[in-house]
Amino acid sequence: MKYRLSDLRILGSSGFILEIKDSRLVFDTKPLSGSIQFISHAHLDHAYRLSLKNVVMSEETASILRAIGRKGDWTILKYGGKLRIGEGLEISMRSSGHVLGSAQYVIDSDGLRIVYTGDLNIYDTIIHEGARPIESDILIIESTYGIPYYRFPNREKIYADIVKWILKTISSDEIPAFKVYSIGKSQEIIRIVNTYLDVPVIVSNPVARISEKYIEHKVSLDYIPINKVEGIERLKQGECVYVSSFKEELPTSRKVRWAVATGWALRYRYPNYDISFPLSGHSDYDGLVRYILESQPKQVYTIYGYAKEFSKSLRSRGINAKPIFEADQTTLY
Repeated sequence: MKYRLSDLRILGSSGFILEIKDSRLVFDTKPLSGSIQFISHAHLDHAYRLSLKNVVMSEETASILRAIGRKGDWTILKYGGKLRIGEGLEISMRSSGHVLGSAQYVIDSDGLRIVYTGDLNIYDTIIHEGARPIESDILIIESTYGIPYYRFPNREKIYADIVKWILKTISSDEIPAFKVYSIGKSQEIIRIVNTYLDVPVIVSNPVARISEKYIEHKVSLDYIPINKVEGIERLKQGECVYVSSFKEELPTSRKVRWAVATGWALRYRYPNYDISFPLSGHSDYDGLVRYILESQPKQVYTIYGYAKEFSKSLRSRGINAKPIFEADQTTLY
């Protein structure tokens, strides 16, 4: 059967549109007239504009978005669940391993399977299992770290380096603090401290709000919000770790040393921080390639980040790949 993806394109710097079988599906981008909007996870660069209806997401993503003030009458889809749209079009969801509730979307139509990974992490973390490859005919895969420069150290080594730095900082009567995303990275840092150290974790109010949702969805985390008297007292006493989504002045006389944890730390310096760790919620270059090889798509479209460079690298390996913005009016068997 011949399929024509009459409109598969980048909108600005985020998301894509898929028109298939008289349906318009938009993924991680603003809603359009007559479309169904799919959100892969709760980071606001993927969910910055939501309509009040015709929006599909996981239960966990919805709970996080409501915790940060987003509202709407949304359709909830569980991992492994299926949503049927019109005649012969079925959408299902699998974990993408990125943050709580993050999803890969699987679009099945009359024997054609399209997979959109969203932000993807194939590696197991201290909180999440990594994403598992999904066999597909057409794969739309993120390319945030899609050049060979980005090969992350073993995650256990990064954890060990974080623990060593925390212990060294505390032994100097200073407070180790982390500036990390409130969704995902914050909870990973909290869990690292909970698992390997016997010191309390104090968190900013935004991190506390999100962490509550992790706990509601059976992720064990132990922390003290800074807006509680106990949180302020522990900061004054020292021998604790602070986690926030922004760098701030803390109510303590002790010196505070700030760390940042991001995959970009492999390449970029952070002069306003004491240390950086290459901890990412995304797959590195090797992880992205491994996912593609195991999912065996006939066609790959790259999106986000190093989309052009990654598609070129894949073609050198004999994989049929191109950046998604070159995918307009493509005929597929």
